[in-house]
Amino acid sequence: MALPSKDYHRLRSLRKKWDFSQEDMFYALENSMLRACIWLPLRYVEKVAVKNRQFIYEAHEHQEGFVGIRPEDCRRICSTGRAKLRVFTSVCNDSHIYRLAYEPPQPSISASINDLLILKEDRIRFEEKYGVKETNVRAIRPLKPQFSASEDYRYVMLGDIEYHLGDVQSRVIQMLHEAALSHNPWVHAKTLIHESGSQADRFKDLFKHQSHWRKLVVSNERGYYRLNLPMEHLHKHSPAFDKCASAGNR
Repeated sequence: MALPSKDYHRLRSLRKKWDFSQEDMFYALENSMLRACIWLPLRYVEKVAVKNRQFIYEAHEHQEGFVGIRPEDCRRICSTGRAKLRVFTSVCNDSHIYRLAYEPPQPSISASINDLLILKEDRIRFEEKYGVKETNVRAIRPLKPQFSASEDYRYVMLGDIEYHLGDVQSRVIQMLHEAALSHNPWVHAKTLIHESGSQADRFKDLFKHQSHWRKLVVSNERGYYRLNLPMEHLHKHSPAFDKCASAGNR
């Protein structure tokens, strides 16, 4: 049975739908081309109107639901992976913002890249304005014939070796696969550990039950990892890492 039309989308699903690189998606969010939202849990907020670049207080109220993320906050999240937020925009009225109240004290909202959502109406507006069309690209786009993965990344095959992965391992490989399709295939170990939801102290602990994991993932010996594919088969990568690439192929 087909699912009804979604009211919102996560960044990963839209990137695959549009065949966007991570860099292109971040650029759209950071430059007011595409609005990102998050779900705001019940908070006591100040409702403020913005008129002629001035903030006009209107009321204190309880608010829960989707709220917009300002472009400058999107830039912080895209740059560091996570940010604590206290100011949001209304998804119903562009002239209103919500600020978390200080009395009584309201905790900041910690938002990561995985928390960002695109509402259906924002997706449609973006597609129509910029002529973006669905590419019908499947969730898995092989980098080359020797690499393939299931839709949930729990089953991965590289060359002649098959890998059956757990929850954390599959999320790590998905992030590395998405990075490989972007302009920089290298991802820092701390980012992979944090974004995968693992409590591990070291990257190698994530794959301690995978005897051949070093044939799937390689390191530049400076804390960064990528899929073990020849560099010429990856998307354009950061020149800053070129000198380290040979270390990752040892």
